[in-house]
Amino acid sequence: MAGFRIEGNSSNNVAEVNASNQLKAVLETDVETNPGNVGAVRAFGENDAGSLVGTAYLKSWEISDDYRARVGVDTFLFDDGFNSTTQNTNNWAYTFATMTAAQPGAGTVNFGVVQGTTSAHGAFMRSFQYFPSITTAPVWHEASWGMFTAPLVTNEVWSCGLGLPGSAILLPTDGVWLQLTSGGLIGRLCFNGVFTDTGVLLTPGDYTVGQIYKHSIMVGNNVIEFWRDDVLLGSVTVPGGNGEPMIQGSLPAFMMKHNTGAVSNTNTMRVSNVVVTLADLATSKPWGHQMSGAGSFSGVGQNGQAQGSTCGGFGQGAIAATAAGTNTTANVTGLGGYGVMTAQATNVAAAGDMIASSYQNPAATINITGKNLYITNVRVSCMNTGAVVAVTPTSLVWGLAYGHTAVSLATAETASFATATTHAPRRIPLGMCSAAIGTVVGGSYDKEVWANLDTPICVRPGEFIATTVRFRVGTATASQEVTYTVTFAGYWE
Repeated sequence: MAGFRIEGNSSNNVAEVNASNQLKAVLETDVETNPGNVGAVRAFGENDAGSLVGTAYLKSWEISDDYRARVGVDTFLFDDGFNSTTQNTNNWAYTFATMTAAQPGAGTVNFGVVQGTTSAHGAFMRSFQYFPSITTAPVWHEASWGMFTAPLVTNEVWSCGLGLPGSAILLPTDGVWLQLTSGGLIGRLCFNGVFTDTGVLLTPGDYTVGQIYKHSIMVGNNVIEFWRDDVLLGSVTVPGGNGEPMIQGSLPAFMMKHNTGAVSNTNTMRVSNVVVTLADLATSKPWGHQMSGAGSFSGVGQNGQAQGSTCGGFGQGAIAATAAGTNTTANVTGLGGYGVMTAQATNVAAAGDMIASSYQNPAATINITGKNLYITNVRVSCMNTGAVVAVTPTSLVWGLAYGHTAVSLATAETASFATATTHAPRRIPLGMCSAAIGTVVGGSYDKEVWANLDTPICVRPGEFIATTVRFRVGTATASQEVTYTVTFAGYWE
């Protein structure tokens, strides 16, 4: 009999080995009673079971000099989906040549809605935001996509990852992406025009038409990993002469379908969402800063909303018309903005607050993503216009109203368990400012009114937020006006 027989001195039990000739061992289970039996082991974490690459993918922990386990905390960079029926032009740039992309309102952006048939046809979208490659912190790019109407055919190319295409038909010359053709899926690393590719990671038969798969790319300093549905597909090592994965150091996310020659049929690729994170590095940026970087600053419209600025009263046309204030109609419609209001003729406190600006957080629908609007800062500046202040000073009391379910400040709060709940406005005083007797046309009020909200105000979908003003005057000068700007700072979530 080959080998050694290991037998207990008193128990006469025999040790056993497994099929790989490794000794079967059970670590001490009663540490308190037998602390001397506890030895040292090396701990590893299993990132992937190796079902495709053939071997388990293990990573060791890192321990600091103070014997603490190092823990990586990710930083959010970008997250966007495609449930609206229009392009989010704040987040995405779009370029096409004959082949087109569109958002049908079914939760995806579709490439090949109009299918090009020659090598001159293609389309791509890329994020306006750029994502940095930091030596000690990998960048994760995740996108969920799949074939929709038919498998890809010869000369069709689908690409998705980090990079900046040169045109509707020219792939990036720098970046990292996954590329699917009729020959299968490969991973691509391009450094200043020089490609380092994986072999075929998946065959066309590994993709079911109509199914969407989550694809992930980990861009590390020395290696690039490619995953599908949390299973490691393969990797490429960054060539030693490069030093960095990408020469540019920072690139946008992109998705692209183009032809390299004549194609024989029409089909569509669908993308449901794109996410980018900075791994293992807590940048300590406030959450609002992260939201702003991802295109969710309060000053811009979101998916399904009107694109462009949310601010009212500013534009390339004529200045805002002068109007008498009311508590039922907004003088300026927008999240803050620029307005002109007629000064009240007498001290009419009973008239109540006037709506200087009003904005409704769009109500959520299937095609409008419901987002909470967090307001962190409000600032009001005023100027005397129309006529010199005479007889008595003009004083303005500014406030913030929010949470109401209709534009009118008279909107009532429904009783408990009344059907179709409505909200009255919640109120916060902002402050006061005055224009002294003799303040000329174009003269400023004595101070700006502003509030830095350490606890942000949350405006939920469908609710309004308004700035209000109340005049406190003895006798206003004929033709006297108040020109004002209202500035909001905040973010969407």
